Amino acid sequence: MHIHRRLITAIILATLLAAFLPHQVYAQSEVIATVLASSLNVRQMPNSDALIVGMVAYQTQLRVTGREDTLGDGGLWVYSASLDGSISGWVRSDYLEFPAGFDIFSLPLLSGGETPAAPAAPPTTGLLPGTTAEPVNFRTGPGRTYAALRMLPGGTPVGLMGRDNTGLWLQADVNGQQGWLYAGLVQVAGDVNSLPVTVETASDGGAGPSISAGVVPVVGSRARQIFLRGQRLGNRRNVFSKVGDSITDSPYFLVPIGQGGLQLYEYTSLQPVVNFFSQAMANNNNSFANASIAARGGWTAGALLDPANVFTTGCQPGESPLVCEYRVTKPAVALIMVGTNDIAFSVPSADFRANLERIVQTSIDMGVIPVLSTIPDNQRYPNESARVPEINGIIVEVANAYGVPLWNYWQAMQNLPNHGLSTDNLHPSIPPSGETGVFSPDGLQYGYTVRNLTALMVLDAVWRGALY
Repeated sequence: MHIHRRLITAIILATLLAAFLPHQVYAQSEVIATVLASSLNVRQMPNSDALIVGMVAYQTQLRVTGREDTLGDGGLWVYSASLDGSISGWVRSDYLEFPAGFDIFSLPLLSGGETPAAPAAPPTTGLLPGTTAEPVNFRTGPGRTYAALRMLPGGTPVGLMGRDNTGLWLQADVNGQQGWLYAGLVQVAGDVNSLPVTVETASDGGAGPSISAGVVPVVGSRARQIFLRGQRLGNRRNVFSKVGDSITDSPYFLVPIGQGGLQLYEYTSLQPVVNFFSQAMANNNNSFANASIAARGGWTAGALLDPANVFTTGCQPGESPLVCEYRVTKPAVALIMVGTNDIAFSVPSADFRANLERIVQTSIDMGVIPVLSTIPDNQRYPNESARVPEINGIIVEVANAYGVPLWNYWQAMQNLPNHGLSTDNLHPSIPPSGETGVFSPDGLQYGYTVRNLTALMVLDAVWRGALY
C-alpha cells in the first residue's frame, strides 16, 4: 500500500515538473505549411526586392525546408517548395499557417539566403543528364520570345531530350514537365551533339516567332492549381472553350485550324499543341471548330452571366451561357475576350470589372483556366476609341489579381496595317483569300490571322505550363 502511494506521488510530481520546465525544441528538417494570403509571391532571395520566380495561391500547401539567418525586411523569410515541385523559393513566414505548436526556429538555418541544394534527379532512360548553372527561364519553345513556364534555380537537375538546329536551345524534361533551356546556362554530362534536332529555328537561334514579347503569357502555378481542381471535377485535359462576342463567335477564329486549313510555315513547333487539342470532341466539333454556347455577337461581359441569353438546348434552368458551356464541354482552358460591346453599350467600367471578375471566379470554381485576352483597338468613334485603354487596363488588372494567364492580343495588333482592323474599324481584318489559318508573312498582316497564331502560342504555353 505504501509502495502504491509512493508511486502515485512520484507520477504526480513528475507531471507537475514537466508542466513547469521549458520544453526542448528539436531541430526539424521540414514542415508542411498552408498559404494564408490570397496570393503569395515566391522570390529568388529572402527580401521583398528580390526577383519573383512565381506565385502561389490561397490554401496552397508548401514544404518549408529552411529559414533565413537574420530577421528583417518586415519578417522572417523561409525557403519553401510546392508539393509537386513545380515552384520553389523564399516566402514571408507570416503569410503561412504552420501546424499547431510548431516552432519556426527549429527549421535549418540557411545563412545569407542560400538556396538548398537541388535533390538528385531520378534516373530517366534515354535522356542526357544536365544541371542548370544558374537561375534560368524554362520556356515553351527555343527562343527568348517564347513564354517562360517558370524559373529553374541554379543546380536544378534536368533530363535533356533534344536541341534546336543551332545548338543554342536544349529541350528538357524537369519532373515530367517539358520545355526549353538556353544551352549556355546548362552544364551537360555528355555530348550535347548526340541529342536529336527536334526543332528548326532561325539562324540566330533566338528570334523565335515574330510576335513581340508580352503577348503570350507566363503561365504560373495558379493555372496549374486550377487545372488540378478541374481534373478532380471531371474536366477534360485536351479540350478548351471559346468565350466572348462576335470576334470570338466568328468562322475566322480558330475554325479553319479545326477544319484542316492550317499552314504553319515557320511555326512548326506549334503542331504538337494543335494535335493535342484536336483529339477530342468539345461538344459539336473539336475545340478549334466547336460552336461555343458562351460566344455570341453583341454580347457584353454581363451577357455571359445572364441565363436569359441561353439559346441552346441542353442547358439547365437558371444556367448562364458561361456555366452551361463549361458544364457541357468540360474544358481545361477557356480563351476569353470581352469588352468591345461593353464600350459600344456604354457599360460603366465598375460594372465591367465586376462582371469580368465573376467570369474569372466562375471559371476557377469550375476548374477551368481562364485566359483573359485584351481587346483590339476600336476606331469607329472617338469616344469608343478613348475607352479601349481603360477596358484593357481592367482586363490586365483582373488577370494579375487572380493570377491567371493574360493574352495581350491588343499588343500583337499594333504593328499591323490599320492596327489589324477591317474597314469597319471594329473587327479584326481578314486576308483576301479568307484563309486565316495560313501563317505566311503576307497572311500575318491581318488581324484574324494574328489572333489565330497567338491563340496557338497561348494554348501551347498553357498546355506546357499547366496541363501536365
